[in-house]
Amino acid sequence: MMERMDEEFRALVQKEDPQMHAVIARHPALHLPSPRPPFEALVRIVAGQQLSVKAAATVVSRIEMTLDGHVTPEQVLAVGPDVLRRAGLSGAKSRSVMAIAQFAGTDAVHLVRLLAAPWADVRTILLELKGIGPWSVDMYAMFGLAMADVFSSGDLGLRVAMETHLHVPAKQKPAVYDQRALCWRPYRTLASLHLWHSLKPDAERFVD
Repeated sequence: MMERMDEEFRALVQKEDPQMHAVIARHPALHLPSPRPPFEALVRIVAGQQLSVKAAATVVSRIEMTLDGHVTPEQVLAVGPDVLRRAGLSGAKSRSVMAIAQFAGTDAVHLVRLLAAPWADVRTILLELKGIGPWSVDMYAMFGLAMADVFSSGDLGLRVAMETHLHVPAKQKPAVYDQRALCWRPYRTLASLHLWHSLKPDAERFVD
């Protein structure tokens, strides 16, 4: 299924967006992330806010060690915010994770129930949580839920990739990037993965 999605996306952009097709022509096949438990996914996203991928991975690893590998609301509430800060979260991020844990409830029941709700409703609810903004919700949709058609105009890497490879003028309003991405529907998540991939050094980026 993932291979077919990549093939369909490449066929779409070859027809609808030759500039994008030129960017990804020699990229390897990229696949949607595997879904994660919703609470764990949100904790990872909060930890990664405004950090590089490498730095975020380090903080997440420390959090997992601190929680004995159990990234659950119960474990977070048991250790408290001070322990989360010692694991590498800022005070604001620690408070955000605590708020998400309190909202999630035992066994993350409230987040699990949201999985069955319309995405527009889920987005509205998540945006009410402390420390969760539009970028975090977009990343949750992509990397937590593996939704196929998500684009985040608030992501710096995506904007830079579009400015570098797709000739989008620099520092535009979010609506400009959103409009440019419309022709990638219903595969905007996959398009985003290719745009992030395009920022890697050529030695890591291309296949022979």
